[in-house]
Amino acid sequence: MQKKIKIIEDRKAFILAIGILIFIWIFFSNYWHYPSPPIDSLTAKEVIRIVEEEGSEREFMKIATENDFDWYVSKGAFYFGNNISNSLSDRGWHYQKSIPYYKSNGKLIRIEEIFTKNQFAGNLGTTLKLELYSWEEGILFLKIPKDIEFKND
Repeated sequence: MQKKIKIIEDRKAFILAIGILIFIWIFFSNYWHYPSPPIDSLTAKEVIRIVEEEGSEREFMKIATENDFDWYVSKGAFYFGNNISNSLSDRGWHYQKSIPYYKSNGKLIRIEEIFTKNQFAGNLGTTLKLELYSWEEGILFLKIPKDIEFKND
């Protein structure tokens, strides 16, 4: 009798362990552990796939257009001055300031970069606001109005 009970307990533990392993595999293979990206039209899984298959370490690549904004993504080391700021200054935009936004726990949510163009006495000129979002594993998103060119494509 004692032996039968031990075998039943071992089967329950084995089945429970298999069930937990299957759940963990599904959890990680479906990217549920990633937060939602700041863009509505792509899931975390799609973003990871794009970055892994097509991504370059230092360049932003366009991934979508949503509500009159182009969305770009980049992975790895990022130098704002080289990738965006210098390109915009070549096109007549002048850097004004950066505004960081943080969660209550101190984690950086996004940075707004403000640029102006054709600013002179009596004319306020045009203001451009870029938004940089830091996501998981060093992945960065850039939100920029779709009529603004910042890259030499």
